Amino acid sequence: MSHDFSSIPSSRNGDTTLVIAETESFVAFDRWIDEQLSDLVARWIHMAAPNANRPELLRERFAH
Repeated sequence: MSHDFSSIPSSRNGDTTLVIAETESFVAFDRWIDEQLSDLVARWIHMAAPNANRPELLRERFAH
C-alpha cells in the first residue's frame, strides 16, 4: 500500500513550524538544566562521599 503525501493539507506546515520551535526550546532548556546541574554539583560536591568527585569511577560505573 502506498501513500500519497502530496495531498497533505497545508495546515501541516504550521505543525512543522511548531515542532521546530519546540525542538529549539528543548535544546535551550537542556543547555540551561545542564548548567544548573553543574552549578549545583560544584556547590555541593564537598558534602558528597570522598570518592564521588573521581571522574574515573563515574566512567567505569556508567560505561556499561
